[in-house]
Amino acid sequence: MIDHISLGTTDYAAAVSYYQRVLEPLGISLLRDTGKEAAFGTSVQWAFFLYPVEGEKVTAPGMHIALAAPSRQAVAAVHAAALAAGASDIFTPRLRPDISDTYFGAMVHDLDGHRFEVLTNAA
Repeated sequence: MIDHISLGTTDYAAAVSYYQRVLEPLGISLLRDTGKEAAFGTSVQWAFFLYPVEGEKVTAPGMHIALAAPSRQAVAAVHAAALAAGASDIFTPRLRPDISDTYFGAMVHDLDGHRFEVLTNAA
């Protein structure tokens, strides 16, 4: 099982601010920001990290990150927060019967172009 995810960003301050807003509906908050590493998580687990990257491509073709949400309302809240913070939409919150009868998700490109999905299987 995956322990944590790290992403590079070309605009560290903007990415930290963006993810503070986007992860909040999932109960994930900024736990440490050294200026060279931002750690997000809960009191139980630090699971999402950002690092500044200069002069490098920060996205990988075909890669995306998907985080679990507790409800469809949380999926919609994350999607709305992402768009309000400058993300571009890939697909709006919706059922995905092509995946399963209960899969409900949304996906955006973050400020660096990373594909970021949030989903739930809760009714």
